Amino acid sequence: MRRGVRAAATTVALGLLAVGCGGTGSGGAGGRDTITIGITADPGNLSPLTSLTKITSLLNRFSYDPLVNVEPDGKIVSGVAEKWTTDAVSATFTLRRDVRCGDGRPLTASAVAAQYNYILDPKNTSPLLGLAVTPGTVATADDATNTLTLRTPEPTPFLLRGTSGLPLVCPSALASPDSLTHATDGTGPYRLTESAPGDHFTFTRRPDYIWGPNGVGAAELPERLVFKVVSNESTTANLLLAKQIDIAAVNGADRVRLTAAGLKYRIQRDPLGMLLFNEAANHVTADPQVRWALTAALDLKQLGAVATGGKGAPPARIATTMLPPCQADAVTGNLPPHDKARAAAALRAAGWEKSGGRWTKDGRQLSIVLPFPSTSGSQVVSAVELAVAQWNSFGVKVTRKPLTSATTGEVLASGEWDVSWTPVALTQPDQLIPFFSGPPGPDGINFGSVDNPEYQRLVGLAMAKPDLSGCDEWTAAEAELVKRVDVVTFVDSLSPYFNTKGTTFAIDGAGIVPTSLRRGRG
Repeated sequence: MRRGVRAAATTVALGLLAVGCGGTGSGGAGGRDTITIGITADPGNLSPLTSLTKITSLLNRFSYDPLVNVEPDGKIVSGVAEKWTTDAVSATFTLRRDVRCGDGRPLTASAVAAQYNYILDPKNTSPLLGLAVTPGTVATADDATNTLTLRTPEPTPFLLRGTSGLPLVCPSALASPDSLTHATDGTGPYRLTESAPGDHFTFTRRPDYIWGPNGVGAAELPERLVFKVVSNESTTANLLLAKQIDIAAVNGADRVRLTAAGLKYRIQRDPLGMLLFNEAANHVTADPQVRWALTAALDLKQLGAVATGGKGAPPARIATTMLPPCQADAVTGNLPPHDKARAAAALRAAGWEKSGGRWTKDGRQLSIVLPFPSTSGSQVVSAVELAVAQWNSFGVKVTRKPLTSATTGEVLASGEWDVSWTPVALTQPDQLIPFFSGPPGPDGINFGSVDNPEYQRLVGLAMAKPDLSGCDEWTAAEAELVKRVDVVTFVDSLSPYFNTKGTTFAIDGAGIVPTSLRRGRG
């Protein structure tokens, strides 16, 4: 498989481990031309080159443009590039000449090529390699025509669509990557102007911004955005009702009173209930019968209901948000059924015996270490506790390991876990490849050391077909991961992003669309 990836051990790729998914906030809205948006936690490191958790990615959307944008309906529209052509192994982009960095200098084609080459350089251990940038890509530029050309060593079906996932940084930032940890340096419509870690982050509109998707410019956008940090959803609901914040996602019981009060909302669909298994040789979960039994011992439908407050939906794909390019169902009918008797039979077939209410083999008790997202809200924590109780009653010892946005990548890369409740959120099926093939952490993001030959074979077939023509193979490949219990995906969240009167916005797979925000009178 050609998608070998190196990744920093303390990061998780593409914004996409949904630790702290959904936003909440506190504090006062700052006037008619300020929109206050709630987030659940401090993003910590803001660098789009190294820290790609969901909250970091949400904030960075407002400061960094991609080459092209993908609209909520899947249509590809302009970004920094105004024109493009593409085939199976290449894409050429003509950049707009009016795109400016914060220091007033133009963003050139060679500057974008330099970022691609930075990510492609193994010594930089970029988590974007294999996700937003295909390994082996050759990036060249012609500043005279302001064109960038990307060539891949093998057919890359989602090459054009995938460029929308790369936030473009300015040359001054690329020369000093550490400067992005607590600052922004891109061509996006906003720049970070105030940072109060743990409390709020203020972004101010760039008056010169005129190169947004479909021609959106600064004159249409609010002057300031304030991202407020608070973890309590009841507090969030109170602040929405008091109009002290304008937009926030509320997933729990408080959504009922917000709806009753007449607040409007838009729905964001995200993977939420997802179990990854550590298949390294020294783990009990290396045995597919053990993985099957552990899954069959759980009432996944009940866990999903608890995790979402009964407001979730069964997933049809692995890790994809909103409107996936390939939409056929790869999950239903492929998950192990909830059947404790069959789970017990699977363990016995694998050489385990039950004595004193516990499963043992060769004098070793069946025990697992379970990392879980402790900052994703009380409902998810309750669902994890229920899973632990179900496993305990089945005879499995469970050690819980709480994760935060800052610790997720480090813990998974360490390999010191067996089953992890870790929802991954992606936008296209080829982005799954480094999670389920290639090197494990810390050299890659195949955290579970998965080696599924049939998945790899089907991916090879899919990669040879352009864009959506390979959907049958992508669907079959995902189904193989589910059948072999390399991953268990059992519920998606349907998170309502509530907004106060007069505030409007659009939602896509990555959250709020930056250039969609508007604030009228209300």
